[in-house]
Amino acid sequence: MLSTACVDKDYDLGNIDTDNIAIGDEGSQFRIPLVKVLVSKDEIKNNGGNIEEIFREADIWFPSQLPDGKFVDLVKLQDKDDQTYVNTLLRTLREEMQASDAKLASVVDLVWDKYAAEFLLLLNLTAPDEQTFKTAFKTAYRNDASLRERLADEVSALARTYLTGSLGIDQLEYEVGHIDISSDIVDMLADNLDPEGTPNARNTLFLYGQITSGLPLSLLLDPSFSPTEITFQVGVGADKASNDIPQTQLFAEDLRQIVEGITIRIPVTLTEYYPGKGFSDDQYQIVISLSLLKNGGLKLDI
Repeated sequence: MLSTACVDKDYDLGNIDTDNIAIGDEGSQFRIPLVKVLVSKDEIKNNGGNIEEIFREADIWFPSQLPDGKFVDLVKLQDKDDQTYVNTLLRTLREEMQASDAKLASVVDLVWDKYAAEFLLLLNLTAPDEQTFKTAFKTAYRNDASLRERLADEVSALARTYLTGSLGIDQLEYEVGHIDISSDIVDMLADNLDPEGTPNARNTLFLYGQITSGLPLSLLLDPSFSPTEITFQVGVGADKASNDIPQTQLFAEDLRQIVEGITIRIPVTLTEYYPGKGFSDDQYQIVISLSLLKNGGLKLDI
């Protein structure tokens, strides 16, 4: 369950004219903050592990020199029809393990922690302690060309399985209860909207906002607001301070349902990973701020 922050009620109703019938005219705009969704690191997870834990292991399987320079292309990486990209990563990993004692040590540490049983037969070991296992692996990898290839093949197979199958994120889901906007405000926004399909509509209502992220990842988010038909897609860049949510048109029933209560479901696609950026220590890794934009006058009931 995700978190939400309260929004203030300092609605932007300045510069208005009223004769007790309407506020503003067809050229007016009114903006109202709606809700803020706060997503912590532990809520961005897959198979029980949070996003930082998932990429902590991926960092070991990734070579230091990446084909695309600063980032890993996660879309190419998980393309089941074209293995060129993952093959390049794994070939570079094997070369780095042979050239770098530090990289070899990090891979061996991971293997001991999670995958030691896969290597016991290759290393002719039965029930070794940690030091015996690590020494045998490193010695064989450095000094025995034939055994090095067999060990590297097993490392590559484990890395391929992890990198192509474990770097997804579970769908985020958030139950929004009643939003504290007065019924008078809702009526003013909803009761003066042009019907759906109106040519050159002037009295319109839109959902919009911004998303900020502290993740070293670029994302593609596809939120939907059940039980309405509202949905949109937004890209969130790892190198962008803020990402605009596209304006999505709402109608009267959409607004009333949102205020009454909705479920926000957010499928997440990871597109790029920047290992050098690192994960932040911020409590909330993703902040989604949603607001309303009303074009045209506001109707008053008297």
